[in-house]
Amino acid sequence: MQFVILTGASRGLGAAMAERLLSPSRQLVCVARSPNEALAAKARARGARLDYRLCDLSDAAAAVRLADSLGQAMKSASDVSRFVLINNAGMIEPIGPVETLAAAPLAAALQLNLAAAMLLTGSFLAATDASGAERRVLNISSGAARYPVAGWSAYCSAKAALDMFTRCIKAEQGDRPNAARACSLAPGVIDTDMQVTIRAADQADFPPVERFRKLKADGALGSPDEVAGRILAYLERDDYGEREIDDIREH
Repeated sequence: MQFVILTGASRGLGAAMAERLLSPSRQLVCVARSPNEALAAKARARGARLDYRLCDLSDAAAAVRLADSLGQAMKSASDVSRFVLINNAGMIEPIGPVETLAAAPLAAALQLNLAAAMLLTGSFLAATDASGAERRVLNISSGAARYPVAGWSAYCSAKAALDMFTRCIKAEQGDRPNAARACSLAPGVIDTDMQVTIRAADQADFPPVERFRKLKADGALGSPDEVAGRILAYLERDDYGEREIDDIREH
């Protein structure tokens, strides 16, 4: 049996991955700020094992409680051949020049896009270390982690840090027995609610906004379901983790 934890499962890419992961032979734990009734209905129809947990990962205290709870769930799981953690939850806000960033939204963004993923990964690695099962961590990154974008300093910086965090995981795991495999994967530009937020931004706050509006107008955005399928196929590869920084568009 696989034991899979997926964050940001209520909509967009996360919801598409969650639906594809539903299976009677897989324990799927989804984390999101809001419910996903459609996913719950599909899980019942398929006889899939779904544990859906409501949690706002931008709340540091809530993230700590969740990490502890998930750690206990993984330790008590039996007959698991592979543990998987997919850190997908993220937010694009705050959008705007550096001098306009306010403390509260900046802290929330860094907590959700970076600190929560680090905390959940730490709990994941500690809880599964003695399990003997294979372990894989997938961090959903962004091209913005690797190229600066005016108006996205908070998002770019958090995703760049997530890439480096993934490198650190690989460095720490090294040649340990049953070393966990980790990858920070950019998914490309996808037609999700995040893109709606991006296109609604004022050009004064986000100078490249017209480029993203044109991507939508030209039908150049990837569909969540198609990209989810490609990402999950990548996650299954025998060479997963050999490239700790990658982009799904290259495969």
